[in-house]
Order: sequence, then structure tokens, then C-alpha cells
Amino acid sequence: MTSLENKVLQYASGEKRLNPDELRQYFGTYAERVVLAVLLENAEKKTVIDHFPQILKDLQAVYPNLSLKISPKLADQIQFTYIKTAQALNISATIVDEAKAHSPYGLIVHSNQAENLDKVLFSELYPDILAPSETEPILEKKGFFAKLFGK
Repeated sequence: MTSLENKVLQYASGEKRLNPDELRQYFGTYAERVVLAVLLENAEKKTVIDHFPQILKDLQAVYPNLSLKISPKLADQIQFTYIKTAQALNISATIVDEAKAHSPYGLIVHSNQAENLDKVLFSELYPDILAPSETEPILEKKGFFAKLFGK
């Protein structure tokens, strides 16, 4: 019942946007324009940050008019890194902080026209970047008693 009341209040207050929930999720753009969506936890990873300039170059070769939308939930230094990367490629970058936004994404790269792509999630398009490297050791956490008794 609460969602119905929220919808009624939303329409009564003059919300005139078409599909506002989708716009909030994708930082002010529609799903059919999105070419790459990076989840918040993935956008903070060093491997994603390191590979992002090449990924943007590859996307720009296919989709000429791109824009980058950045979540305000990312750390300031990470936001600035993504902004500088986009500006170096002449891609507009914006930090979108909308009230009532509930997006799981850290980054959205979108075109200025409808592309209607089936796969836009970073983990689906670039699984090899997110995979842990073989040279990186996987540390096992020791419990309290194992640390205490040295086992």
C-alpha cells in the first residue's frame, strides 16, 4: 500500500518524467542508451581503474557520442580519476547526485541515442579484468585461536 501512496504523491507533486525509477537507477539516462554499467564495488577496484582508459577508447570507437555518469558514493579521489580519464578522451563526465536515487552502479557510460544493448554490465563484458590474477595470493583468514596457538 505504501508504494501506491508514494506513486500518488509523486504524480500529485508534478513528477512529469517518463519512467523516473529507470532514470534514477541509470543516473538520469534511459536503459536503452547505456553501453556500459559498472557496479559500485567494481568501480572501486584498482584493476578496473587501470583498464578504464582503454575500455573508454574501445567504446568511443564504436559509439562516438559518449557521456560518463559517476556515482557520488565513490571516493573523491576515484571520482577525479574517472573524470580526468574521460576528459582526456573528450568525453563529458558528470557526478550525479539525485535525491531519492537508489542505483547499484558506480559508473554509467551512455550514448546520446538508443543503442538497446543486451549486455551492458562490466562483469559480463570484461570478466577477465575482474578475475583474480594467478600471481596474486589468496589469503586465508585465521581464527582467533589459530593465531593464539600458532596453528
